[in-house]
Amino acid sequence: MENPHTQSRLVQHRGADYRVVKEGRAHILNPPSQEAASKGTKKDLTGDDEVQSVFYNPIQQFNRDLSALAIRAYGEHSLELKKRKAERRLKKQTGNGPAKGTKRKREDTEDQTTKPDATIESEKRPEASVHQSEQPPEAQSNSSTASFTILDALSATGLRALRYASEIPFVTKVVANDLSDSAIQSMKVNIEYNELQNRIQPNLGDARVYMYGLTQNDKFDVIDLDPYGTAAPFMDAAVQAIKDGGLLCVTCTDAGVWASTNYSEKAFALYGGIPTKGSHSHEGGLRLILNALAISAAKYGMAVEPLLSLSIDFYARVFVRVHRSPAQVKFNAGNTMLVYNCDSGCGAWSTQPLASTKSRQDRKGNPIHQHGVFQGPTVGPNCEHCGSKTHLGGPMWGGPLHNSHFIQKILDTLPAVDDDTYGTVARIEGMLTTALEEDLALGSPRSSSSQQNKADAMERNLSIQIEHPAIIPRMDPAIREQHPFYFTLSTLAKVLHTSTVPFDEFRGALHHLGYRSARSHAKPNSLRTDAPWDVLWEIMREWARQRSPIKETSLKPGSPGATIMGKSRENLRKPPEEDQWLSRLKQDLLAAVEAGRDASDLITKVEAALYRSGSRQTWQNTGATVESRPGPAPSYRHPPRVPNGRILALSRSSSTGPWAEKSRMRTQTSGWFATRLILVRTGDRSTVLQSKAAPCVNS
Repeated sequence: MENPHTQSRLVQHRGADYRVVKEGRAHILNPPSQEAASKGTKKDLTGDDEVQSVFYNPIQQFNRDLSALAIRAYGEHSLELKKRKAERRLKKQTGNGPAKGTKRKREDTEDQTTKPDATIESEKRPEASVHQSEQPPEAQSNSSTASFTILDALSATGLRALRYASEIPFVTKVVANDLSDSAIQSMKVNIEYNELQNRIQPNLGDARVYMYGLTQNDKFDVIDLDPYGTAAPFMDAAVQAIKDGGLLCVTCTDAGVWASTNYSEKAFALYGGIPTKGSHSHEGGLRLILNALAISAAKYGMAVEPLLSLSIDFYARVFVRVHRSPAQVKFNAGNTMLVYNCDSGCGAWSTQPLASTKSRQDRKGNPIHQHGVFQGPTVGPNCEHCGSKTHLGGPMWGGPLHNSHFIQKILDTLPAVDDDTYGTVARIEGMLTTALEEDLALGSPRSSSSQQNKADAMERNLSIQIEHPAIIPRMDPAIREQHPFYFTLSTLAKVLHTSTVPFDEFRGALHHLGYRSARSHAKPNSLRTDAPWDVLWEIMREWARQRSPIKETSLKPGSPGATIMGKSRENLRKPPEEDQWLSRLKQDLLAAVEAGRDASDLITKVEAALYRSGSRQTWQNTGATVESRPGPAPSYRHPPRVPNGRILALSRSSSTGPWAEKSRMRTQTSGWFATRLILVRTGDRSTVLQSKAAPCVNS
C-alpha cells in the first residue's frame, strides 16, 4: 500500500508536468523523469526537468517531522519569553509616562507579520484548494506580533522551509539558502506552488558567508544545519548567527567518521576528538558533535545546552540552545571528558573529566562554583577487569545529552497532532520516551553531589513551569553525566562465550542489588545503568554458574573471558594480594633467618631459599668470600651479589660503606650489637626487603 504521507501524482504547473510528493503540509514538485534519472545519471533529465532535479530523501521524513515539532515547542517558549520581556518594558515605560513611538513600533511589527494574499497565475491545480484548507487557523491570523525567524542554511528543495512555514503558525520568516542555482530555481517553484511567498525567502550563496554577514538585528531564532555529511564546517558561523537563547539544530550523516575508529584522524580534524570503538560508539559520536559545538561557541563567550541528542539510523540529530554567558562557558572544561576504552578486550570503559568543578553554597544559599585541574590518569594502561590494553577516546562532551523539560514538552503536544501530517509520530513518541528515561541521576539510591544539584534544579524548574507552562527551564551547567554510555547484553555474553541473559532478568538483578537501569534510544536491546563494571561481570558470572555453564574449551587461558571468570565474588571483596613469588620468598627468608645457627649456616639457608625461588646463581659463583671466625661479627671483602642486581649483606653496627643500607636492631649480646639480614638493591639507598636476624653469639 502506498504511503499516504508521501503519495505522489501527476499535476500540471506553468505548462509543465510534475509529480507532486506530499510530506506534512508541504508539496514538492518533481519532473516525471526524476525517478528514472535517480537510477541513472543527470543526463537522463531534459533541460526543463534539470531545474527540478534536486534530491528528495524520503528516509529523512522522521528527521523533518521531529524537527518541526521540536521547533514548535521551542518557539512557544521563545514567544513566551519575548512576551514577558515586552510586558516588563511596557510596565517600565508606563511607570515613567507614556513612551513615545510605542504604538508606531507595534504597528510596524504588525505590518511585517501580516500575511498578504498570494496571487498565482490561473491554472488547473486540484491541490491548491486542499492545501488552503489544511492551513491551521493560527497561520491565517495574526495572533502574535513577535517575530520568529528560521534559517534553513542548506535547503536543497526547500522542503524543510516549506514545512516550517506551513506547520508552525507563529513563524514570521524562513530564509532558505543554498549554494546551487538549480536548487534555488526548484525552491522558487515549490514556494510558489505552496503559496508561501510571504513567509519564505530564497537566498543563493554560501551558507557560511551568509551567516557571517548577519548583523545583530538580523540574527535568527532557529538555525537548521542539515548537510550531506558533516556539519563541522558550518558550526562556527552558525553560533555567531544565532540569537541569545536561540535553537541550533544540527544533523551529521557521517557516522562512519564519528561512530568508528576507522577514520580517527579525520574525526579529530572535524570534531576535535577521537571516537570510541564498541557498542556504545554512537553515543560517543553524539558527545563528539556536542563538544565541537561547545568549543565553537565558547570562543565567543557563548555556552551550549543540549536539549535533545539522538542517534538515528545512519545520522545524528542534536538540538542545542545557545546562551551568551561567559560565566557558563567556564563549566566547559568540567563537562569535557576523556574515555579509557577496553575495545580489544571485554568492552568496559572508564571516564576522566578534564577539570574539576566543586560546588557549595554561600550564607544566602546561592551556589558557588570553584573550578580547578583534575588529577589523572584515573586508570592504568590495562583494563582492570580483563587485563587487555585500553585505548583513549575524546575529548568529548561529558554533560547531559537531553533536557527533560524540552522532551516532555514535545511529548505533551503529540496527542493533538494530525497523524496525516506527521506520519512518523509513533516512532517519535517511542524514541522520545526512551530518551526521557535515560536520565539515571534522579531517584538513584546512590546520590552524589551532582545528582543532588540536579534534583534541586529540577525542583526550582518545576515551580517555573507551573507558573509559565511554555517556559523550558535551563539545566544547571555544573551537572556532569555520572553514568555515560550504554552496553548490550549480547556483547557481555560474547566475551564469556555464554548465552545472552534475558533483558528483563538482567534489569531485575540490577534492581535487586539497588541499582537503576534504563534502555537507550541509540541501539535496540541496549542498557544504561549506574552499576559499576564489577557488578555487571559478577552478574554474568552468576548467570554462567547457575543458568548457562561455559564449556571448558570455550575460553582460552589468558583471554578476557577467562580472566573475568577467574575472579570470584570473594576476591572482589578482598584487597589485592601481593605477588605470590614474592610472598613465598619472604616466608623462606624469614624461616632461614630464624633457623640460622651461625653466619655460615645462615648464608647457606638464605642461598637455598633464593635458589628455590628460581634463582640459578649461588654463593659460589657470586665471587664473595666470608671470614667465619668467633668473636666480632663477620665482614665481607666486597659485597656479595645475587641475581637481578641485588646485594645480600650481613652488617655489624660499626661497619661502614657506601654500598650497604643498614637497618640495626639494638639487642645487646656479649657486648656486640646484633646484626640484621637485609636485601638491598645495587647502590646505597633503596631497601627492598628487611628480615628479622638472629643475634650473633661469641664462642
